[in-house]
Amino acid sequence: FSPFRFVPKGTGVVLGLVTSKSPQLENPGELMRRIDEAAKYIDPDRLAISPQCGFASTAAGNPLTESDELAKLKLCVDVANAVWR
Repeated sequence: FSPFRFVPKGTGVVLGLVTSKSPQLENPGELMRRIDEAAKYIDPDRLAISPQCGFASTAAGNPLTESDELAKLKLCVDVANAVWR
């Protein structure tokens, strides 16, 4: 995350820490640790969390159900609420 120190003031950074390739949910504590790590180089109020890319990033899509996708998005919301509230 060290290049974040060069991000211009007023610019935010979205951390694509949640994979859209696998239905397995990431550990919320690990996601918060990664956000803390990024915050060493940029103000945490300029950070956000999201899935790494779209859930159908290939023509065949990825092996996730709609429920898996919703769980991934809920994880992002839950971690964001824990970090930024």
